[in-house]
Amino acid sequence: MFHPAPAPPVPPRGGMRSPITPVFNVPHKTPCDDNSVDLSRLLARKPPPPPVRSKNFVPATQIVTHIRPVAFHPPPLNLSSKPVVVEEDPVQIVATPYPEIPSCLQCRDFSKVDAHAALFPRTSVHSLQNLALGLEEPFEDEVDKARVIFTWLHCNIAYDAVSFLTGNVQPSTPESTLASGLAVCEGYAGLFEQLGELMGLQVHTVSGHGKGYSYQPLKAGDAIPEKSSGHAWNCILLNGEWHLVDPCWGAGVLTGSGTYEAKFSPHWFISSPSEFGRTHFPTDPSFQLTPEQTTWEEYILAPETPVITSDFHLYGYHPMFLQPSEKHVPERQFVQFSVSKRCQHASMAVADNYLLVISTNDKDFVPLAFSEELDAWTVNIFTPRNGDITLYIVNSVNAQDARGLSIEGFGKAKGRKVMGFKGLAMWSVAHL
Repeated sequence: MFHPAPAPPVPPRGGMRSPITPVFNVPHKTPCDDNSVDLSRLLARKPPPPPVRSKNFVPATQIVTHIRPVAFHPPPLNLSSKPVVVEEDPVQIVATPYPEIPSCLQCRDFSKVDAHAALFPRTSVHSLQNLALGLEEPFEDEVDKARVIFTWLHCNIAYDAVSFLTGNVQPSTPESTLASGLAVCEGYAGLFEQLGELMGLQVHTVSGHGKGYSYQPLKAGDAIPEKSSGHAWNCILLNGEWHLVDPCWGAGVLTGSGTYEAKFSPHWFISSPSEFGRTHFPTDPSFQLTPEQTTWEEYILAPETPVITSDFHLYGYHPMFLQPSEKHVPERQFVQFSVSKRCQHASMAVADNYLLVISTNDKDFVPLAFSEELDAWTVNIFTPRNGDITLYIVNSVNAQDARGLSIEGFGKAKGRKVMGFKGLAMWSVAHL
């Protein structure tokens, strides 16, 4: 099942549409079915902790819940598949000119890995074995091996939107997916698993529910639905730690018109288990990889989160620390809005960042200031009676890159110079 419409579609431009990463469910045999694999033992390893901000971090008064990225949710299907990444140990690649690998996945530069993945077009590949050998050849670190597979799938496998939307999805194998170049979530996960195993990695295909393309939040009074499983993603052991990744949602998204758009969403390779759990519910709870397991009721009843665009992730912000965390905010009240960088090692200096602004119905733009105490950009807004509240970055001034624009500079340019904005997140005012 592809990411739900409320989830991130293709990055919104002026308007926010739902993400185009597909969420699908298709019968597919994966190595995960090997009875010799003792999952209880494999997953007994202490999972990575959920994201934690500084102890001084104080959440906004508004209730925050699960995030639905607007340009990152895949098409609807029984299973959701998008990459998720967690932290890894620093490693040194023993190959060509690769510097020491940073221990933080959020900081890691995958540009060389991604470029290498693009060197193997599907039409030139004759076997999965040869593909695996070619993809992994320059890399020794397990994270790079997993990433090159993740990126290759985005470059070469398209979501089978026609079969998915017509209800004609057929069982697949890694070989058939390679041959056709088409897949739904199960096909992406199965091929990711097969290539990973050929590279010597421990990979499992995980089935479960995904809040993807066809997902609709429950309304007040709605009965809690039975557990369902229509999505598929992967759990992989990287440098001694288990990670979750969703190669399907990371490859692209289904648009509102039902067509597939190949749009790389790398945050599905680096998301923590806690972030992943907002939109993925595995049939086997051991695959949650969190200290405390979430119940089906908690997952399916979680409040809607703000609409998040792909640009939100592109510019390095963390959805888990976006405030308010719920989509709906009360009318005519002072509410604190705040946003933080995904990586704690990122520079917070004005010169290295784009100015963040909030806009309400009156179309005015109010800048956010960085708070050392909260480690976040914040602003208090008196909410209107209705409508939407949108978070933007000022990305250009007079057609020039606006990185480094200060609040003072914004005030001087406002109304005098042409400024460009990119939407990051959106809330709706409600009578709460």
